[in-house]
Amino acid sequence: MESLEDFDTYYDEIDEELIQAYLNGEELDPELEAYLSQYQKEYGQEYEEITSYSLSELGESCMLPVLTGALKVLLPLLALSFIFKLVSNLWKPGSDEVGIPRSFLHLTSALFGVLALHLVFSRDMLYILYCCCLVYIVFFVVHLLCRQYCGIAVSTFIIIYIISCELYLVEETAWHKVRGAQIILSMKVIGLAFDVSNGAELMPSMSEYLGYVLCVGTVIFGPWVSYQDYKNMLNQDYKSMNIWWIIRVVNSAAFSLICMIYSTCLLTNWLIPNSSYKWILAYRDAQSFRFSHYFVSFASETTALLCGLKGSFYKDNESSWSVSKPQHIEVPRSLVEVVTYWNLPMHYWLKTYVFKPSRVFGTFVAVILTYTASSLLHGLNFQLAAVLFSLGFYSYVEFVFRNKLSRIFNACIQAKKCPDDCGHDNTSYHPLVLLTNMCFGILAMFHLAYLGLMFDSSREQDKGYTMEHTLQKWANLDYTSHWVVLGTYLFYLII
Repeated sequence: MESLEDFDTYYDEIDEELIQAYLNGEELDPELEAYLSQYQKEYGQEYEEITSYSLSELGESCMLPVLTGALKVLLPLLALSFIFKLVSNLWKPGSDEVGIPRSFLHLTSALFGVLALHLVFSRDMLYILYCCCLVYIVFFVVHLLCRQYCGIAVSTFIIIYIISCELYLVEETAWHKVRGAQIILSMKVIGLAFDVSNGAELMPSMSEYLGYVLCVGTVIFGPWVSYQDYKNMLNQDYKSMNIWWIIRVVNSAAFSLICMIYSTCLLTNWLIPNSSYKWILAYRDAQSFRFSHYFVSFASETTALLCGLKGSFYKDNESSWSVSKPQHIEVPRSLVEVVTYWNLPMHYWLKTYVFKPSRVFGTFVAVILTYTASSLLHGLNFQLAAVLFSLGFYSYVEFVFRNKLSRIFNACIQAKKCPDDCGHDNTSYHPLVLLTNMCFGILAMFHLAYLGLMFDSSREQDKGYTMEHTLQKWANLDYTSHWVVLGTYLFYLII
């Protein structure tokens, strides 16, 4: 094939599955891949027709396989979580002689968690188990020598372990695969270590520790729950399995699957074609990533509920318990609200163990330290760090800017919604206040499209995206969002 014209004939002979494989980012013969890429650039509209499906075709070629794949992962986890809840309900608080010994429950939780890790990660689960065991050794030794340094020692070890695995010990694809479970494990042990340091918790035994950090309801997808939440779970009985509990479990599972189908099939293959304007494509790719996150959030919600877990971060309203709140992210009031509702358990963890203790150094420093901690938990990944630090700066600028505007105009236009008795002359229902808040919401959606653009389905997603990938994506949009935020900050300093 010496020219593009030769490819027109060759193209007719290619199996459509090969072209779909190319679109999905699978490796092909280099010569074929080069011509496919060139053909797409020259004949974008004709090439787009190949991926154009009717809804019924989309259901057969994408929705059904995606649903089958998701259920293949979820059903065993749901079954293990529910079985553990049945086992834990047999134990009666304060009557070890009659019920099941508590140590047996802890070991059962750990055993089911290891089984879940094996089902999802196979041999790669060893990286999680190595960390789990090594952390307890560090934790135990430091507790014996100087209890108040448990939190610092465990945090330092976790950071060293993550960086070592990221750079030297683990193959990129394998580490990227277990990264989410590693983050949950890290949050659990760091939070527990700081609770022991300040005397809020006693040093757990080996069985208690393993039962908590490897709890089957949270070991894969999360969410993070405190050690106290885990202990409360073991004190429940069969009465907790009521109709409202069943409804919440079913709703969470259904929303999880709906988000996965929307992200993988409807949005990218049907609603917004590749020929759309670049900012529309940016919004599409960013929203696809967000709905993938909602899938994980609702899945974690489902497994945690099936285990009987209840997070302390929702103590004000049990019926509204959720890991993430998509409605506040897709139609946001502000980026500050997006940060809060993106992952409620992680937000609570960062606020409790990082932000509040570091506020003695000032709010801005506390924000920087909080996003630094979040970045370190995710490993040495330039893309995630760039997004997190950008989001941190964005949300800080928006927060202080809207606070100043709120004072100047005496209006309810702060980043967070004002309480009913805020005392502002211009309340949230004033037409100009409504318009202003709507404009800030649209601006937040613009920033989210820009920040989430690089989380696409390119070939790099299986091992993490490079610095070049991130900067190129933003350069294609002329770094517009960063310039807007910089202008906003300068305007804030002037007024």
